[in-house]
Amino acid sequence: MQMIRSAALAIACMFAVVSLAQADTLPALTLIPSDGAITGAAGTTVGWGFTLMNLGSNWLVVTGSDFCVAVITSPCSNSLGTYTDFIGQQFFAVGPSPESGSITQAFDNSTQTGMGSFFINPAATGSVFGEIALTYDLFSVDPNSTDFNPDLDTVSVGNYLTAPASVTVGTSTTVPTPEPRTLLLILAGIATLLAARRFLA
Repeated sequence: MQMIRSAALAIACMFAVVSLAQADTLPALTLIPSDGAITGAAGTTVGWGFTLMNLGSNWLVVTGSDFCVAVITSPCSNSLGTYTDFIGQQFFAVGPSPESGSITQAFDNSTQTGMGSFFINPAATGSVFGEIALTYDLFSVDPNSTDFNPDLDTVSVGNYLTAPASVTVGTSTTVPTPEPRTLLLILAGIATLLAARRFLA
């Protein structure tokens, strides 16, 4: 009898540990590109896409993002340009059914999708290295449910995930001015075509 009680207690402890591990599963953030490194010419806008995964038992609601090069204190700033949050403007609830446990979105500046955009100052040069900081809240009930009550169902607020990110100012692509010899050849070719057209007409 003592052996059965010990076995039952061990099984109950095992289930408790498994439940605790599932409840404590942390969400994961991956940027697009996966190394977080983006390049753009001075005066242009670049940005990041993302994949956000939540395998925990609570629902994650994204509240915003920022690009920080030092201590994460939103709003963050840097000398290279200006970050604009896109993900916080969309209401993403990520987690158990009926919501999706994972969301992937590419960066598109025209539709303001993805993690966010970065406008590179026109006179900027060099690189800046930091982190994308995504802030989120956790709830024990799906925020899209009619039974949702933020006063009763809030697990935690002001949580954040980070992913390494960098912006590098690349050289702008310009159309080279034809060299005099090339220009003379082009003019000679045009003159020959005009002469041949007159001759054939």
